[in-house]
Amino acid sequence: MKHNETASTSAYRVSTETLFLVPMRHLDALRDVLRRGGDPEGAAVELGTAAAAEGIGWSELLRDVEDVSRSVSGSLPPYEMVRAMSIAWTETALQDAYAMSCEDPLTGLTTPEHLRTRLDDAYRLAERNGAAASDQWAFVVVELTSTGGPEIGLLRSLSMIAVSDLLRTCFDGDETIARLGERRAVALVRRSDATRGYTALRDLIAQSPDVPSTRVWVEGVPASSQAASRLLGELGRGSSADELG
Repeated sequence: MKHNETASTSAYRVSTETLFLVPMRHLDALRDVLRRGGDPEGAAVELGTAAAAEGIGWSELLRDVEDVSRSVSGSLPPYEMVRAMSIAWTETALQDAYAMSCEDPLTGLTTPEHLRTRLDDAYRLAERNGAAASDQWAFVVVELTSTGGPEIGLLRSLSMIAVSDLLRTCFDGDETIARLGERRAVALVRRSDATRGYTALRDLIAQSPDVPSTRVWVEGVPASSQAASRLLGELGRGSSADELG
């Protein structure tokens, strides 16, 4: 009877492993930790990250991990391990989705990469027409100033959502509006509309109860596309070039 139970267990393991969607090299590391009685959270984080990067869905990942846990201990994986794995999987999946998308998932504004593409188009069009892009375009920049406190992350997120709505209200034409970093958003606008939009945006922000202390300014577009790309990088990191207007 014991021999039959062992054979049955082995057969179960082989049959389930052939159905695993998660690559076995990742599951083996987790299985080894569980067998040794070690802390599985580190292996779970690596597993969640790897699975998301390889496009494996959460339900498939959880099913495979539950099968591994049952094969070792006969029970479901512990909550702490599943929690660590789910956080790692979610963060990686969101990063990949953000990289592939043209929109920031929080605000609906475009990504910096999409803004750079539109900016390159503006420079090419200006050059084709014998004009200078720096004479035709400008940035209107909004920055949330730091307020501190343990709730700063949530407040900043809510404020960025409000700022994005106000930007779309002021610039509802063919302007490109993007989020740069955690505290800034920028609109690529025609230079002739920059002052009007800047003034309207400042007025709306002053009247909004959902937006805390902010800075709003107009930033000149540099002479070359390469310099403009560097400027966007500086704005995204929190530094600033000379302000205009």
